[in-house]
Amino acid sequence: MSNIHDQAMHYIHQQVLERLLNHMSQAQRASLQLLIQRLLVAAGGPEYIGTFRLLVLQGSDRRSAHLLAILRAAQLSIALRAPVTFQLRVVVVCLPAASGALLEHHERSFNALFMHDDPRVQLQMVDAGEVVAFSRRPSAVAKPWMLARDALLLFGHLVDGRPEALLGSRMHLELAATLRQVLEGEPIVDAWVTPIPLPQRRRYLAWARRALRLAGGGGAASLHLCMATLAAHMSQLHDAAGMPLLEPGTLGCDQVPALPTRLIAIDDLLPQLLGEGELDAMMQCRYEPAEEATPLAAFLDPLALAQLHDLRSRCRMPASGRQALHLVGPQPMLQASLSKGYGVEQTQLLCMLYSPIADHGRGLEHFLQSRHADMLVALPYLHRALQGRPCPDAVKDWLVNTSGLSLAQLRAVYDGRLHRSARRLLASLARRDVHLALLGRPPGAAGPAAGRDSDEA
Repeated sequence: MSNIHDQAMHYIHQQVLERLLNHMSQAQRASLQLLIQRLLVAAGGPEYIGTFRLLVLQGSDRRSAHLLAILRAAQLSIALRAPVTFQLRVVVVCLPAASGALLEHHERSFNALFMHDDPRVQLQMVDAGEVVAFSRRPSAVAKPWMLARDALLLFGHLVDGRPEALLGSRMHLELAATLRQVLEGEPIVDAWVTPIPLPQRRRYLAWARRALRLAGGGGAASLHLCMATLAAHMSQLHDAAGMPLLEPGTLGCDQVPALPTRLIAIDDLLPQLLGEGELDAMMQCRYEPAEEATPLAAFLDPLALAQLHDLRSRCRMPASGRQALHLVGPQPMLQASLSKGYGVEQTQLLCMLYSPIADHGRGLEHFLQSRHADMLVALPYLHRALQGRPCPDAVKDWLVNTSGLSLAQLRAVYDGRLHRSARRLLASLARRDVHLALLGRPPGAAGPAAGRDSDEA
C-alpha cells in the first residue's frame, strides 16, 4: 500500500512540476536551472540536499508568490532527478494580523502547488506573535500579542499617532521578533531565501545599525553575516522599544553562531524569476496594481494602514452631537486586523490617535469635548488620577478602559517620564515608514520624544 501511495504522489508531483514549467517563461525556466545549482552548492553537494532546510517568509505580494512557485519547481525538479530533495519551511507573515481573505489567498497558492500533503514542506503562519501551523481560517479567539499591544499604544500616546509612524518601522521590529522565534525553533533551518533585492536589504541593515546605536547596542558589525544574529539583535530592540518606561538594559553583544543561518543571494536571478509570466493564473491569484507593495512592505497588511488613515481623518472631523465616533464599512476589517493582532478596541485606538494624556493632559479637555462630552464634568478628577492624587475609583477605571493602558503607564505618559535612550529610539522609529523612507515631522510636533534627539540620517 505504501509503495502504491508513493507512486501516486510521485505522479502528482510530476504533474504539478509540468504545470509550473508550462506557466513559466523561457527566461524563468533558464533561471530555475541556475537556482537549482545554487541550492545544491549551498547544501554542500547533492549528497546533502536531503537534509538541507530552506526558509521562506511569505508575504502577500506577487513577488513572494512567484518566488514560492519557483522554489517549489526547484524542489520537485531535484526530487525527480535524485532520491531526495531539500526541505521547505514556509511561514506566512502579515502584520498586524492576517485576514480571512488573505489566508484564503495563500490557501489557493498552496493548493495549486500541492504543498499541504508533502512531508518535505512545512506550512506555518504568524498569529498574534506566535508561529503556529498554517490554517486558512483565522483563530476565532483573539490572542493579542500583549507586548506589541502596549508598544503600539505607548508609541501613539508618547511619540506619534500618524498611521505611517504607528505601522511603519515598528513593524520591522515585530517581524524580527517573529523571525527570531522561527530561527530558534525546531526544526533548524540552514538558509533563508527572499525576493527582497540587495538595495532594500542594505537599507534595512543601515537602519538596523543606526537603531542599535541609538539604543546603546553598538553598530553590530556582524549583522550581515547571519540572519539569526540579525533577528536576535532586532528582537532585543523590539523588546526595548516595547517597554520604554522601564530602565533600559544592555543589548546583547555580537555573537555569530557556529553555524550561521545564511541568506542565499539570488539578486541576479530576481528579474527573470519574478518577472511577467503566467504563474498568477496557475496559482489562481490576482493582484491589483494598488496592492503591489514594495519589497519591504510585503509583510504589512495594506488594509490596516488605509483603515487607520480613515479613522484618523474621522477624528479630525467635528463630532456630530458629541457622540462617540463609529466607523462605517471598514470597521469589521479594521478590528479584524488590529484587534486580533493587538487586542486593541476602537475606543482605545481613538484615544491613542487623540493622544490626550501626554504633556500633562494638554489635549484631555479637547478629547472629552469631541468624543466623551459626558465626562467633561469629571475633568478635574481625571487630572487628579493622572497625577497620582486621590480620586474616585470610577474615574481611574474609565481612564484604563478608554486608553487600554494601566494607570501606572498613563501617569508616566502624563509626566513624560522617558529615559534618554528610549526617547531617542522612539523618535527614530517615528521618522521611518514601513518602506524605511524618511517621514516629515507631524504638524506641531512637540512632546517628549519629538524634536530633541531624533535621528535624521
